[in-house]
Amino acid sequence: MQDLRGKTMGGHSKRSLNQVNFIVRHHSATEEGDVFKFEDYWKSKGWSTGGYHEVILRDGDFQLNYDENVITNGVGGHNTESYHICLVGNGDFTEAQEKTFKERAKKAMNAFILSVDDVIGHNEFASANTSCPGINMDNVRARLKGSSNQSSDSDLLQKGDKGSKVEKLQNDLLDAGEELPQYGADGHFGDETEKAVKSLQRKAGITIDGIVGPNTREALNNQPSSNHDLPNGIYREGNRSGAIKKIQEALNAANFKVGAVDGIYGPKTKDAVERFQKVYLPYEVDGVYGPNTKAKLEEVL
Repeated sequence: MQDLRGKTMGGHSKRSLNQVNFIVRHHSATEEGDVFKFEDYWKSKGWSTGGYHEVILRDGDFQLNYDENVITNGVGGHNTESYHICLVGNGDFTEAQEKTFKERAKKAMNAFILSVDDVIGHNEFASANTSCPGINMDNVRARLKGSSNQSSDSDLLQKGDKGSKVEKLQNDLLDAGEELPQYGADGHFGDETEKAVKSLQRKAGITIDGIVGPNTREALNNQPSSNHDLPNGIYREGNRSGAIKKIQEALNAANFKVGAVDGIYGPKTKDAVERFQKVYLPYEVDGVYGPNTKAKLEEVL
């Protein structure tokens, strides 16, 4: 740890620790740098305080820039309720960084009495329009939970490969709406599978090379699921949980758009539920997700 508290810019706006609801992951979108390099950018924007409480360097060392009760500038409109951790990199992070992030995120979870579902990416806020943090946060949260069955992003798949990994890829492509009309999920990475991968890459706006690496896997992971396992219970504005993400995905799939799938039952999600209810449950328009809304949404999907 490089303890830089008191040596970084600003840091005078404070909050109580019970105001913190989220631990937010960021990336720097640069191949190198540290908090002092980033300060040049922050100062050019006229900020009095920097963006991140912590910066994790490429070798796994981290810079502790501000105390937990300092309000920094990580996500507009959400800084009072967020603790910000940035990894140096542009969608590509070292094993040492991931190890440090896991340790630091768990420490922050204990400090703020938060759960893994409260560890979110910058782009999971409804108001955010960014690719930051450059990684699929579902995989990050799974690692924090200790899941050992996550596929390795370091395994490349390309034309000529065969086996169960290729078959899983093909099924994922089909779930994402891509076509494999001649051979389907046969476990052989041929011309047809390469064409489907390139189609997915084109739609995702990433390099079109027909090779399945970390960016293509992330694009696949970001596809809405065709199997909407909707939660039971009652959810309303102000709630936050992983279950709400499933509700938001289902509403988006039913064309009652909520915007970003962030697990926060905010005004946009409430509005989407109300619009859905006006069409399918006109005598129950309250913006609250309950058993009747669940049943009707399942029916529509």
